[in-house]
Amino acid sequence: MKGAYPDFNTTYTHDELVEHFLLTPAERAVVDTCYGEVNRHGVAVLLKAVQYLGYFPSALSQVPAAVRTFLAHQLHLLWDHTPDYPWHSTTHDRHLLLIRQHTGCHFPTGQDKQALETWLRTVGAPTAPTEEDLCECAYTRCRALGLELPAERELQRLVRGALHGFFQDLYTRITAQLSPEVLARLDALLLVESDTSQSVFDQLKAAPSTPGVKNLQHELTKLQTLRGLGVPVAAFVGIPEKVLHLLKRRAANERVSHGCAPANTASSS
Repeated sequence: MKGAYPDFNTTYTHDELVEHFLLTPAERAVVDTCYGEVNRHGVAVLLKAVQYLGYFPSALSQVPAAVRTFLAHQLHLLWDHTPDYPWHSTTHDRHLLLIRQHTGCHFPTGQDKQALETWLRTVGAPTAPTEEDLCECAYTRCRALGLELPAERELQRLVRGALHGFFQDLYTRITAQLSPEVLARLDALLLVESDTSQSVFDQLKAAPSTPGVKNLQHELTKLQTLRGLGVPVAAFVGIPEKVLHLLKRRAANERVSHGCAPANTASSS
């Protein structure tokens, strides 16, 4: 599923096992530096798991049995030795260091996470302005940097923070190009008059009625209202089409709160 945090599949075909979990000669050489069948098997599973997922699993039991067995056979082992692997030990720590040295990947520091969020906010979000797309962007970025993925919740927080920051930066940039008069006219669109049930904003978004002279005049009035706002085209120059489409869709789904005060009440308070 697009945007989903990387995880193992439930099942794998033989071709998929070969594609993702076949040890290269260089990887086999790294594995063979470890002493004992249990350690060699554990290192092989950890090495291929981090390459496949982008992070180390929290236990070897999380790796599907088919993957563990496929790696065991490559090491000429008759069965799965991972249940005997010394997970909570200095040996495990040394193995992680060995794998990181071989792959060039490293655990994300606080500085790494901050840099990733900044990159997603300024570089990734303009072309990937949804959470799903930006998650995919984050996975690709981490792999390119040799950075192990932060934990799932932490990565979601970074992505959401980056998206929020991107849109706040965008709104600030657009608003800075609007005069006080234009801003006042935009604010007025959100007011609900005492004798109406809808704001002008909601009326402008309403779909056209059946063809007819009266309805045509109504649509022309809506067009004149929009032109009369005086929003400069330059305010939207440089905004990616995908972002504009998303903002348009958001605006179409938003409604002025029923709790908004009528225009005459707001002005008199």
